[in-house]
Amino acid sequence: MKKANHESKTNRGGVEKSHVLGLFKNVQMQGAQKTEPRGVYGYTLSGAVCSATQQMSVFQQFHSNPLIIPVFIMNSGCPHRCIFCNQKITAGNFPLKITKEFFDSEVQSYLAWNKDKSRKVEIAFYGGSFTGVDPAYQEELLSWAYSFIQKRLVDSIRISTRPDYITENNLPVLKKYGVTTVEIGAQSFIDEVLQFAQRGHDAAATVEAMIILKDHGFQTGLHLMAGLPKDTKEGFIHSLDKTIELKPDTVRIHPVIVFNGTALAEELRKGEYKPMELSDAVELCKLAWEKLSAAGIRIIRIGVQLTPEMEKDGAVLAGPIHPALGSLVLSSIFYDRTIKLLDKVPPDTNELRFSLSERDMSNFRGLNNMNISAIKKLYPRTNLIVESNIGQRRGVISVATESGKSFTLSIPGIN
Repeated sequence: MKKANHESKTNRGGVEKSHVLGLFKNVQMQGAQKTEPRGVYGYTLSGAVCSATQQMSVFQQFHSNPLIIPVFIMNSGCPHRCIFCNQKITAGNFPLKITKEFFDSEVQSYLAWNKDKSRKVEIAFYGGSFTGVDPAYQEELLSWAYSFIQKRLVDSIRISTRPDYITENNLPVLKKYGVTTVEIGAQSFIDEVLQFAQRGHDAAATVEAMIILKDHGFQTGLHLMAGLPKDTKEGFIHSLDKTIELKPDTVRIHPVIVFNGTALAEELRKGEYKPMELSDAVELCKLAWEKLSAAGIRIIRIGVQLTPEMEKDGAVLAGPIHPALGSLVLSSIFYDRTIKLLDKVPPDTNELRFSLSERDMSNFRGLNNMNISAIKKLYPRTNLIVESNIGQRRGVISVATESGKSFTLSIPGIN
């Protein structure tokens, strides 16, 4: 079944690819609203910048992924504070020490919200270095989470930690309580970058941790940051290449945001650190998506999850913060691939009929239809028709002309 949207008639003009980036280069964070609880896979959209249809489309796009129930342990297990970290802003309203009452209430609220009972559910311990937490407290938290597995309300547990806090000795307790995934805060594979960020470990620690985790049968994830002090585009590409060598199951990409109360905020005030523009962040994240997806590695988040604390005056000082950064990246990828596909189309074409999965429609169109507007500038006298095809595979863009010729292109990593 197809659903068509006819764009008004407006054969090929000219527009640079950078024009599309320019359409959102100066977009600022405005009134971000949650469409799912904090921590769910996907890219939250804001009603202030996206239509309700786009919000629902992206919601459905990622709804088949696991529901992640995040529990932030607020720097527990961290030996020191990284230059960019302020968890009171990034994690939201979590206590310094988790009680069983708080834990059970948090998990139950997510379970009550989740209407799709066939969906896999995971409890995730984020915000600190879990394997560096006091062993008694660590086992207490795990036992609380494991009780939900025993009741068949939760499927598994995941944790995040530092690479230098992964050893042969601290993995048995994770196995005992049903931890299946360990996410490592690598951030970069450039030692100079890690040192300036006050990480307290080198790139070799991440390599060693990944080897140990894979040898013990854990699923793995890596966190990378784009735009760290002392880093460059070439350095970020090196980190992506090293990530591909290590073959994690998933990756999260976080462009650097400057939060108040951090050492990085002081670097900014002194003029020693220049944050990325939004358009630069989109380009780096797009590069990451294309390289990692081609290697079969899934990106499960782009950008920070917005919290109410981030919206308070003075909380965010600089950086490419946006309530729909992941959607900006995917929209840019769809636009670039569409332009590549249109290179095969004769310039005097009178009609272009695009066909996509319903779940790709918002990314194809772009926020506020910016991709459609850019295509119209390329083909100002061509009738554009955009159809959703319920049977079409995700990531496939098809275009047909009035002569009956059709062309198809697939985007890796869209599923």
